[in-house]
Order: sequence, then structure tokens, then C-alpha cells
Amino acid sequence: MASMIDSFGETFSDRLSFLKIFVFSIPVYYSYYLYSTTKDDFTGFFWMAGLTLFLLFGVLIKTSGNVANERDAILPSLNPFPLAAAAAKGIVAIGPYVIITSLLANYLCSLISIIPWLDITLKSLIWIIAASIMVTSFLMFVTNEKILEAYNLKVLAQSAGDLIVMIVVFVIKLAIINIPVVGFIGYVLLVLFGFGPVFDYFWAFVLAFNIAAIGHYLGQVHYEILNYKKNKD
Repeated sequence: MASMIDSFGETFSDRLSFLKIFVFSIPVYYSYYLYSTTKDDFTGFFWMAGLTLFLLFGVLIKTSGNVANERDAILPSLNPFPLAAAAAKGIVAIGPYVIITSLLANYLCSLISIIPWLDITLKSLIWIIAASIMVTSFLMFVTNEKILEAYNLKVLAQSAGDLIVMIVVFVIKLAIINIPVVGFIGYVLLVLFGFGPVFDYFWAFVLAFNIAAIGHYLGQVHYEILNYKKNKD
């Protein structure tokens, strides 16, 4: 079964991982810097934040693909062009799923009005199903980074259901491993340096590292779900 602990450990121990994540976190930090220092015109922040999310999406795709295909390197290279190319193709491959499932889930949730606890349960289930479709399309794409492979509806229908429980477990695992580790290191840095650039960069580093670790975890999930289906067929 996919292990979040393995994802964190292997991502951090990958060759030049600290340097790569440090570099990936630079645009994250700069985006926050623009947001915190801008008073009126946030145009620069929005451009930088959009570019940062775009490149981090490329990191997510490349990391997942490396793990799914059992390559030696886990993290991608620092060359931004392959990251940008992967992100652009990923948007074309996965974007329609995200838009359609989000709109449909939002519409279905708007129809639910029974009692609060039941409403929350049903709405959560709807969004989990929507997320499982999005994640499955992502996993189908990262196999070979071919856009058309994300539109294999037969594989999508066979695999999406298997991800429903796994997504819930994933969120819990991610919270459990982040709270003690990140909380402790963040507290130490706060005591030593106080609020400031060091503390802010730490959180930028945490975000970039989590993106890479999530990519590793999704690569494990790809191997367990899609490869199992392929071998079974």
C-alpha cells in the first residue's frame, strides 16, 4: 500500500533533493513577498503566483511520472522548460475533468438541503468522487505524459472507484506526518529567528517539498491502481 512516510523519506533522500526543493521554493517565497509588500496593485503578485503554480504543477507531474515509471531520479531536473511543457500538457489533459467535475459537484451540492450533518456527509462524498475522477485522469496522463491517455474512459471508469477511500486516507496521512514534523521545525525557527524572511522561506520550502512528496505518493498510487488493472486485464 502507498506509504506517505516512504514518500517523505525517499523524496528528501533523493540526489540533490535539498538543492532542488530550495530552488523550487524560491518563486513560492517571492510570490508571498509580493503579496505581503504590495499595497494597491496586485498584478505582479497574480502573475508570479500563476507562474509558480504552473511550474509546481510541472514538478508534481514529473515526480509522479518518475516514481510510476521506476526511474532512478525522483525529483525532476532544475531545467524549467520540461516542467513548463509537462504543466502545459497536463492542463490540457486534466483541465476539462477538473472543470466539468467541479461544476457538476457544485451543482449537486446546491440541491442538497436535508439536515446539517447529513448535508455535510453527502456533499463531502460528492467532492471525494469528483476528486477521484480528477486524480485518476492525472495518473493516466503521467504514465507517458500523453494527453490522449487521460481520456481513456474505460480505464477511468475502472480505476476511479478504487481511489475514493485512498483519497480520504491520503489526506489524513498528509496531516498526520506534517503536523508534528513541520510544527516542531517551524517552532524552533520561530524561537531562533522570530517572524521574518527565514521563517517565511521555511514555509515556502515546506510547500515545495510537500508538492514533491505528494507527487511521489501519487506515483505509488499509480503503480498500485493502474498497473494492477493493466496486469489483471
